[in-house]
Amino acid sequence: MTGAPAEAVGVDVGGTKIAAVRVTAGGAVPVRARCATPRGTAAELVAAVAGLVERVRGERVAAVGVGLPGMVDARTGALAFAPGLEFARAPLRELIEDAVGLPVVTDNDANVAAWAEYRRGAGRGHEHLVLVTLGTGLGCGVVVGGRLLHGARGFAAEASHLTVDPGGVRCECGNLGCWGAAASGAAIARLGGSTAREHPDSPLARLTGGGRTDAGAAVTAAARGGDDRALAILDRIGTLTGVGLAALANLFDPAVVIVGGGPVAAGELLLAPARAEFARRLYSPGDRPPVPVVAAGFADDAGAVGAALLALDRLR
Repeated sequence: MTGAPAEAVGVDVGGTKIAAVRVTAGGAVPVRARCATPRGTAAELVAAVAGLVERVRGERVAAVGVGLPGMVDARTGALAFAPGLEFARAPLRELIEDAVGLPVVTDNDANVAAWAEYRRGAGRGHEHLVLVTLGTGLGCGVVVGGRLLHGARGFAAEASHLTVDPGGVRCECGNLGCWGAAASGAAIARLGGSTAREHPDSPLARLTGGGRTDAGAAVTAAARGGDDRALAILDRIGTLTGVGLAALANLFDPAVVIVGGGPVAAGELLLAPARAEFARRLYSPGDRPPVPVVAAGFADDAGAVGAALLALDRLR
């Protein structure tokens, strides 16, 4: 490696795809690559990650960061549990290090996305922030005093299992009304599909083929066109999101709350009801500085870029 500042590769492991980027010391992303997520063993996942690292690796790359979709042991870097993967418990940090021959940092995917927002995104300049990502599920990362909040073992900030809708839909964990089940991107698609089937002549139904296709993006499109039912879905998801965001703000006292994920493309149709409910539920708002609720600065690159930045920061 030359005397130039070190670079890092960041990898974001998702349920359907793995994305990798090379990030320079200045935060630029000169190269990207991706592949499908293997649906088998830990060894297959490690091979896929190593292959992507090799594709984007440059001569100045000195470390690799990997965001994983589940509970990552902060002491060992091992994967403790991941609902989106078919294998249980694996020492992934150690296995990936052996495969790529570089120091590796592993962390939860929402944590590394929060780190991207803290270092280079909507949270830049704030030492205390909360990030919530709305996607197939719901992720959360918390930065306190310029450090990621991990808890005793690395399992902190599982906000997906905060109850925001008592008596609502059943979560994969068995409880009713968990935030991730009630107000994620998947929840928007579920409500959009059922609404389209119930109202086959609606604009939403036309956009979803009568509810037969993924309704997530269609809900936003229909809402922008003035479809009252689509607007009601986004209002409901936004309101429930505001319930959860206020709970997190009351717990962690962040300077800013950031919302990311695909549904944020709906803009104020989602964020306005979230902010309204957040304001109603935030404890003693008149006795504290305003806590803005803002859209994430990063889109699809957040996890991979954050993982690379985290690896660089640990390297230093």
